[in-house]
Amino acid sequence: MYTNCLLGACLALLVGCATVNAPPAQTAYARVEANIPGWGAIVDVRSGQQIDAGQLLDVLAQAPTVMVGETHDNVAHHLIEQWLATGLAERRQQGAVVLEMLDSDQQRPVGDVQAWLGAGNRVRLARLRKIMQWDERWSWEQYGPLMQALMQAPAPVLAGNLSSRERKQVAADAPADAASLFPQAAIAEVQRQRIVQMHCGEIDLPRLNAMLAIQHGRDRRMAQVLDAAPAPRLLFAGVLHTLKSQGAPQYLRHGARDPGLKVLVLGEEGQAPAVQDADFVWLLPSQDGDGVALAPAAASCDTPLQPPLH
Repeated sequence: MYTNCLLGACLALLVGCATVNAPPAQTAYARVEANIPGWGAIVDVRSGQQIDAGQLLDVLAQAPTVMVGETHDNVAHHLIEQWLATGLAERRQQGAVVLEMLDSDQQRPVGDVQAWLGAGNRVRLARLRKIMQWDERWSWEQYGPLMQALMQAPAPVLAGNLSSRERKQVAADAPADAASLFPQAAIAEVQRQRIVQMHCGEIDLPRLNAMLAIQHGRDRRMAQVLDAAPAPRLLFAGVLHTLKSQGAPQYLRHGARDPGLKVLVLGEEGQAPAVQDADFVWLLPSQDGDGVALAPAAASCDTPLQPPLH
């Protein structure tokens, strides 16, 4: 059912994907683009039926709002996202693309670079990284080619995340019971459990409340940016932010049950989301044909962790 060997071979080509001076025909995306529609399996979550990539694009192209949930350190997800953005643009005039990976204070340089490129100018990948003030929390080797493609497209690229200053302010203003910020107690509890697990249980209450407030603030900001963006709009963000039962969909103007919202989760075999969380899941094998893992192993709890929750 899964094209493990093909996917493994394709991902092996990605070593040079961020090469600055490589001509477009030599980019990793160009080498694997034709194979992407056959990777893994795409499943309609509600019906449980498998669909092909063309059918997925046809459905998503009709939706005013599309959210795509990724695993941030899985390079295959970024290639699929580039393929999705290209395919949707061929089917409709895209209104905007919103990214969790961009903070609000990056919006001006991102807009300036897009205008520069839109006027027919060119910029090398390494230079793009600098002038758009890329946040090094996100691996440029993973995101560079995707960003280059999005920045050269006509649809505006919008920052979906809080700035560092805003995150600090949200943390400082966090209430003693940050769970009260969420629309439902169950949502707050899921978020709390994940933060505690991420930190191996080594987190005190003030810091837990601060992180809960930041996670809530991120979801609200993504929803606000999407609501203000021209339709049709597309969001790329971490999976947790895109789940209808607890992420940014909860804060959209028309809510998580809006029929105009479609959520696609990029995952692995055996990780299908619940019906209430997503409309489609693109399942990729966790290993190639030789049993080699295609994505980094999840972090263990040998030491306390301090990355942002996604």
